[in-house]
Amino acid sequence: MKKVTTSLLLASLLLFVAPARASAWHEYGHILVGQIAYLRLTPAAKARVDQLLVTPPNGRPLIHLCAGYYTAQTCEKVYDPVTIGIWMDDFRGDSLTDEYDPWHYTNYRPFFDGVPARPNVGPEPINVLSQINWCINTLRASRSRPQTDAARRERLDAETLKREKSYAEILGFLYHLVGDVHQPLHTATRYSAKNPNGDSGGNGFALSLPNEPRVRNLHFFWDAAAGRFAYEAPRRPLDEAGRARIRSLADEFMKAYPPDAAAKEIEPLVWVQESNTLAREFAFVKVKEGEAPSAEYTAEAQKISGQRIALAGYRLAEVLNTIFVEERKPTP
Repeated sequence: MKKVTTSLLLASLLLFVAPARASAWHEYGHILVGQIAYLRLTPAAKARVDQLLVTPPNGRPLIHLCAGYYTAQTCEKVYDPVTIGIWMDDFRGDSLTDEYDPWHYTNYRPFFDGVPARPNVGPEPINVLSQINWCINTLRASRSRPQTDAARRERLDAETLKREKSYAEILGFLYHLVGDVHQPLHTATRYSAKNPNGDSGGNGFALSLPNEPRVRNLHFFWDAAAGRFAYEAPRRPLDEAGRARIRSLADEFMKAYPPDAAAKEIEPLVWVQESNTLAREFAFVKVKEGEAPSAEYTAEAQKISGQRIALAGYRLAEVLNTIFVEERKPTP
């Protein structure tokens, strides 16, 4: 297991990163995962998430980021329990953070389409599944440590503050990676005559959408939930209207895809297997390379995307509810 401090060299690096590259679900999707999860947290889990991700009045956030492309009056980006899922994409795109790139995906059960299977092709040792498990295990271990009231954060000793920051960042990783793994093309790569070395989860699978020139490949199409959000991103930082829009979308998704038995599945390997099956049986094979997806394909892809985003939110909440439980006081 990695030490908690391994990932937290970021604290001194985040001021220098470049704009993020395209990534799973884009901003709307990751924010919706966070919103749906937040609505389903138990009081104990919500309290701990708030401790780590809600900035106290007149206090400093445990996670923040400065990037030149941000359009707020200051360059500082801050995150909360709804927007934290975007953080891991915001710091992508610079050589200082290259080590995190493999965290976003896994080449689980590669898809050989019309070409012989290659025996030594598969997931990298560090991948989205390994890192989700690392995040969960590390946060479980954190339960044995004293928890800190967010209002007292500014008065913490340096060591405790550093530890709280590390747990906040691990929580931020978990939010993002749970979203990523529910996007089918983050769990499979297609090998074909045109792409004998793989298409990097559909990044090498060209598409042509005359009315949407930004969509050049299948991976981007699925990251954008097949255009379910009109290929747009919410204006950040979220204002009151923006938060109302996110809440309305979350309510819409939860109504369309209500929680069922699958929503309580908290084994990350199952999430990977589901996404991989969707990639192999639908995403890669029901669309022609170099063309525009059909209306039928687009409608089904939007439906699948909505289901996967809702499931990611439900399951993230289930995981956090099992990690952050109310501590029972010993019987006198």
